[in-house]
Amino acid sequence: MISSIAGAWGLQTQAQSVNVTVTNIKNTKGQIIIAVFKDEQGFKDEKPVSRKKFPKSAVTNGVLKVTMDVPAGTYGMALVDDENNSDKMEKNMLGIPKEGVGFSNFYLSGLSKPTFNDFKFEVKPPSVAVECKIRYF
Repeated sequence: MISSIAGAWGLQTQAQSVNVTVTNIKNTKGQIIIAVFKDEQGFKDEKPVSRKKFPKSAVTNGVLKVTMDVPAGTYGMALVDDENNSDKMEKNMLGIPKEGVGFSNFYLSGLSKPTFNDFKFEVKPPSVAVECKIRYF
C-alpha cells in the first residue's frame, strides 16, 4: 500500500520512499495508524504533520509492510494498533495504552513515553527502511 504525505506540508521537495515494516502485530482486527512527526514539539503536543491508516488485512505472520512517500528531512513515526477501529489510542484510567504502540526504529521497553530523539530518522535519497515493533501492555 502506498501513501503520499508530501502534500501534507505543501512542499515541493521530491518525496523519498520510506519502507515501513511493522512487526509483532498480534492479530488482523482493525488498522494500524501511523503518525509522522517532524520534531519534539509536535510529538509532545500530539500534532503530527501527517497521519495515515492502514488496514491490517495485509498482515502476514504478524508483519505489515507499507511504503510511504515523504520529503527529505528528519522525522519520527509513532504507531497504534487500533484493533477496534476507534481512530485513536485507547488508554486505561492510569493512562497506559490498551492497544499496541510502536515507534520508528525504537522499541519501547519501559512505561515512559520516549522523546522524539529516541525514534527520529533521516529521510534521504533514494529510500530509507524503518522498522516498528509493536508493544502491548
